[in-house]
Amino acid sequence: MRTIPILMVTFESMISFAASLRGLSNGEWTSPLEPGKWSTQQVIAHIMLWDRHFLREAITPIAAGTPLTFKHSNFDQFNENAATYAKSISHEELITACIEVRSELVGKLKSLNETHHNEVYRDGDGNPFTVLAYLEDFVDHDTHHKEQIERFIQQSIQSE
Repeated sequence: MRTIPILMVTFESMISFAASLRGLSNGEWTSPLEPGKWSTQQVIAHIMLWDRHFLREAITPIAAGTPLTFKHSNFDQFNENAATYAKSISHEELITACIEVRSELVGKLKSLNETHHNEVYRDGDGNPFTVLAYLEDFVDHDTHHKEQIERFIQQSIQSE
């Protein structure tokens, strides 16, 4: 089992990873990572919007000692909205938003004490929610998307 401090190092690394994407060309930013897949732009919007959602609906309420408002939503619709949103914002604005939201989320998570890490909360649907499970899921989620983007960038470099 991974510990909160170890998970936090990986979770926080999304900040520097997102910053490293500032130098991508427009083609690298907007081209699908694979046929039929999202672009880097859409993946970063997806990550940023999920971060914002969990920050507002779960982590901030935990820090404030108030009930979680997070509800299991239609993930496909949420993700489709993220892909659409990505096209409505500039490259720099999206990178900045991703960094700012993840930084705020990391700060809020770091402010929680060990009791918060281990407590089982109930989300807005009555389902169990723990900070540890959230971090485990989203570290894996981040890793999956980082690997997709890194593979794409590597292939772009090799094809030049």
